[in-house]
Amino acid sequence: MVSTTSMARTETIEGRPSSESPKVNLINLPIIHLTGDPYGSIPFIHAGLAYLAGYLRSNGIDVSIIDGYGLDPAREYRIDDSLSAFGLTEDEIIARIPGSPTLIGITVHSGMSHSFAMRLAQRIKDRFPACILIAGGHHASVLYQDFLDNGFDYVCIGEGEQPLLGLVQYLQKGEGQLEHIDGLAWQGHEPTPQVFEKDLDKLGFAALDLFPLEQYWALRMSHAPVRGPYMVLTASRGCPYACRFCTTPALLRRQWRKRSPGHVADEIENAVKTLGIEDVIIQDEAFGVIRENALGIAHEIQRRQLPIRLFLPSGVKIERLDEEVLTELRKAGLVHMCLAPESGSARVLKKMNKPLDFDYMFKMVACARRLGIRMSAFFVLGFEDEDDADRAQTEALVAKLTRMGVDEVSLFIWTPLPGADAFTREGGWTRYEDLNWTPTWRKDYPELSRFRNRLYRKWAMTKILFYPLDSLRLALHVLTGRYELKSEMALRRVLIHRLRKLGLCKVR
Repeated sequence: MVSTTSMARTETIEGRPSSESPKVNLINLPIIHLTGDPYGSIPFIHAGLAYLAGYLRSNGIDVSIIDGYGLDPAREYRIDDSLSAFGLTEDEIIARIPGSPTLIGITVHSGMSHSFAMRLAQRIKDRFPACILIAGGHHASVLYQDFLDNGFDYVCIGEGEQPLLGLVQYLQKGEGQLEHIDGLAWQGHEPTPQVFEKDLDKLGFAALDLFPLEQYWALRMSHAPVRGPYMVLTASRGCPYACRFCTTPALLRRQWRKRSPGHVADEIENAVKTLGIEDVIIQDEAFGVIRENALGIAHEIQRRQLPIRLFLPSGVKIERLDEEVLTELRKAGLVHMCLAPESGSARVLKKMNKPLDFDYMFKMVACARRLGIRMSAFFVLGFEDEDDADRAQTEALVAKLTRMGVDEVSLFIWTPLPGADAFTREGGWTRYEDLNWTPTWRKDYPELSRFRNRLYRKWAMTKILFYPLDSLRLALHVLTGRYELKSEMALRRVLIHRLRKLGLCKVR
């Protein structure tokens, strides 16, 4: 049954003629982080929101995006004693909501935005009581009942395209039955699982034009070491693996689906022609699960002679790549990719349910180095009962990969994420904003923090010893803002942020 409040709103909208169909206003929240934390607040264009908006628009829905981060990405302000944000305030977001809105969607990707989203929802309801409010994103999907109990009328579970389109069509024309919309939750209704679209070409292109792209480009940094005007793109969705620290297996049920190479190349080509794009960030969770698809994308880009640089910043599954795939991707423009070994300990990897072939990884690292592809490696420290012996193996792997030519490492202290299999294994946090990559509430945080800092120092010394020219290039790129690595981008951001605080720099 639909709640009385929701049904009342539905009836008022259904009575309108189609010329007054509800406009969908989507809100991207500011980036919230621990004040002073160098490991948070990575700038990024929200790919999921861009594709959602594009899909709605392709189906004749009037849609807009209020980008609470991108409209003022360099402005930082305090939220409370421990949190700060980059972007717009609650007041500024509400002020940008046009007229008398009928339907507003808010994407909530992580726990860092939990309380902000709840406050914003309540304030929107206070100002626009007839407005229908919808939440989406990983965090809201997992905790949908919390959002329904705090001002939201609906929550889209998992991917938002089909549930949101179904809801809009139901509200606009009375088409179908609300209970038959898979992946949609409301008060008193248990959502039925989505049947995910297998042919991702049907979901269309991302509506990048609805974002303030010039503001993002002016930052000269993102989730990848971009240099010019850039776009985000997904060539696939989902992941076939079941890593216990990740929320994706539960949300997308280990279903990996792809776009055709031609469709991916069409989107890139269109963005090059219409937006002047030079850099392409492929934001897949598991790029290249089917090697023929990865090869096809590389060949399509080559065939069309698209003048772009490609980035794979989310952690590729290295066993899915081979020398031919890497060679063709390099010809297509691949300049940077991230590996995700997570740990040097086979015991910890087994507890993570994270398969890794170390020898094959070393082979592919050597191949990428020969091809001139810059590399980063992700590691998760402190997973469950990790001990000193496990950390010693991780330390040894970091050193070996650095000697082999991996350019940089990213070291995250494990924090449990709602929806992940390992979520209930760690206690001590008091609010969802505590679940970040600097979990000071963990009893062993001081020990893990010291280990992380020591590991970063050892990485830096190993890099200087084995690749002194690369180290000099890194320093030069930090000063000039001409990045080849994520670490250069991060270091420059920290430097500029501190200089701005001292009033010594006005550069963004």
